[in-house]
This record gives sequence, structure tokens and C-alpha cells, in this order.
Amino acid sequence: MGELRARAQRGETPAEVGTWLVRELGAVQEMQLVGYMFHAFEISLKALKDAHDWVGLGHGGAMTDDELNQLIGPLVSRSGDRELVQNPDGSWTA
Repeated sequence: MGELRARAQRGETPAEVGTWLVRELGAVQEMQLVGYMFHAFEISLKALKDAHDWVGLGHGGAMTDDELNQLIGPLVSRSGDRELVQNPDGSWTA
């Protein structure tokens, strides 16, 4: 998770971070990617659910990198030392 946070803090887009993660893990299941991204970044569960259609997962999805970036970005790195609470709209706050 630390590498994912570091990449987001350096300004990489969600598509760039996701592409790196898929390269590192090889064949990645959608739920694995969702789990990694959720634990590393403050992203609503709804946005992550919608991101399952991203072409970068290699399963024939239709969502482009730009569409993924608009849906999720900008990524906000999640701090490991604070408790997060999910709001009714699906976003998270500390």
C-alpha cells in the first residue's frame, strides 16, 4: 500500500497507479484491484464499483483511462494513522 500512496502523492493519475498495480500483480481480479485502491486511497466504494469497467483490467471493459481519472481522481493518499468514517454519499472523512 505504501507504494500506491507514494505514487498518488507524486501526482500519478488513477489510471497510472492502476496500470502499475496490474503490471506488478500480473493477472489481477477486479476485486483485488478495488481492495488495494480502497485501502490505499480515499475513494468512495461507489466510484471503485464503477471502475470495474476500466480497460486497464484487460477483461474487455469500456472505460478509458481518461474516464477512470475523472471518476476517481484526484486521488487523495490515505494516512495509515487515522480512522476513516464513511459518509452517506459514499465519501470518507477522518
